[in-house]
Amino acid sequence: MDIDRKTKTALENLIYTGVVCEQNAAAGTVKVTREDKGDKVTGELFVLQRGTKATKDFWLPAVGEAVLCLQLPNFSGKGTGEGFVLGAYYSTVDAPVESSTAARSVHFADGSYVKSDGGGNMEIHAAGKLTITGATVHIN
Repeated sequence: MDIDRKTKTALENLIYTGVVCEQNAAAGTVKVTREDKGDKVTGELFVLQRGTKATKDFWLPAVGEAVLCLQLPNFSGKGTGEGFVLGAYYSTVDAPVESSTAARSVHFADGSYVKSDGGGNMEIHAAGKLTITGATVHIN
């Protein structure tokens, strides 16, 4: 499929990669440096989450992390529309931490992690104190 210059330019302004340069945890947003635009910094972009209503997920990409972004068009012609970070991605600089397609894990910067091998085995490692609370805690 051939894309004309005008369409290509429009798509480059709407879908792009960049590097996180600032985080706003209270708003759930980040700012991103766009190397393709001479290191121009975006406005605050919302970070997509898996849940934000009754079940809430929270994650912000780290400063320096490469992300894929989507900028919505602003049909008023004044400034840019809202934007979103769709996610981060692995590269030769930041390689995957697992090698099995069945594995699922979360590794934290302090060395803590939660990891499942997909075969029924789970490992929790805390770099510091591990606290488990609940009405009833049962450990076999």
